[in-house]
Amino acid sequence: MKLRTGIGLLVFGIALGAGIVALVLGLGQSDEREQAEQASPPVVVAAPRPQPAPPRREPDRALMVGVVGPETGDNAAYGLGVLEGVRLAVKHFNAAGGVDGQAIEIVHYDNRESPDRTMGAVEELINRRALAIFAAPTGWSTFAPTHQAAYSGTIFMAVGTRRRIGGGGGTVFHFALSETIAVEGLMAQAARLGYNRYALVTSAVYDYSLTLSSAFKQVVGRHGGRILVEADSYDSFSGRTDLQKVAAALAASPEPLQAVIYTGGASEAAELAQALSRQGTALPLIGGEDLLTEEFLGAGGEAVLGSLLYATFAPDDPAPMVTEFVAAYRQQAGQAPDRFAALAYDAFGLLAQAIVRAQSRQSSKIRDALVAMPESPGVTGPTRWTPDGAPLKQPFLYRVEAGAGGRQFTLLRSGGR
Repeated sequence: MKLRTGIGLLVFGIALGAGIVALVLGLGQSDEREQAEQASPPVVVAAPRPQPAPPRREPDRALMVGVVGPETGDNAAYGLGVLEGVRLAVKHFNAAGGVDGQAIEIVHYDNRESPDRTMGAVEELINRRALAIFAAPTGWSTFAPTHQAAYSGTIFMAVGTRRRIGGGGGTVFHFALSETIAVEGLMAQAARLGYNRYALVTSAVYDYSLTLSSAFKQVVGRHGGRILVEADSYDSFSGRTDLQKVAAALAASPEPLQAVIYTGGASEAAELAQALSRQGTALPLIGGEDLLTEEFLGAGGEAVLGSLLYATFAPDDPAPMVTEFVAAYRQQAGQAPDRFAALAYDAFGLLAQAIVRAQSRQSSKIRDALVAMPESPGVTGPTRWTPDGAPLKQPFLYRVEAGAGGRQFTLLRSGGR
């Protein structure tokens, strides 16, 4: 029994020792495998990165331009003037070969000064990929569709509007004579005539009068002038126009006045000149192109002699380009062109030059070519552009003088020519 027990214990001890050795060896191998795994991280196969889509090519525009404005109703003259100006310009451009021998088409819409008709017309022109849209200088024609045009990248020309739109490098353009530039030219001429003491009369019931008066206030001092008296033709106490009261205020100026800057309309300007004459203080008026009317000459009588004003367009400019334009327009439309027709004619002419320079029908390239063009001649005078797309034009200057046939507007300076 003792022998068997000893042998059993011996066998058990050997087995136990072998198990311990095996356990130690096993643990050692496990540590080595773990270290090996840490030293050699698993290989991860990355999924292929998606390639960026090729840039979308800007589509070419159709050989078509649109004109939007009132062709019927009270303000039809504005819409029809722009339409006839663009129509004549397109006719001349197509006759000269168009775009690589292809003619440009005109599509025009009578918006009847309706917001819905305006937005619908512009949307249709955008969908038809018009090269450009020309808008008449009426509220709905000019302001309602600007966001549509800008969002679609369509070139939009607001012809003749007096409000600030566009600029900033987009495709919406304001094509008109800046009143600040116009007033600079006008006051420089007044200074050459020796004027430096002025009164300023505003017509508060006319929104644009406030804008124009602001421009005169900014500019007068730059040409050695002073505004000694300010007045408004509208009497807020009585609720009506009182030009006799204005004339009395001007007569009471602390220093003798040499001219009266007036920023309202032609009819009231003529009345003011007459009121000043009755007061015994007849003075020449200085004003904007709203005074360039037969009404001002007729109703103002002798009292308006010597008055100075600026204009966007001079149909009596002797430059051959202008005389040919006026004759062709008369033949087409049966009447003399106004400033809106002349601006529209020049606006399309500049667009056509840009298309030729860009050698492209993509809006972005045409737009860049347009603002990069050097000063270009036109019937409204030379035009160049600021980098953000604002037009730079010079005014035509007129003076009221006595002529063989009575009082007349005499052209003093031709729009920067």
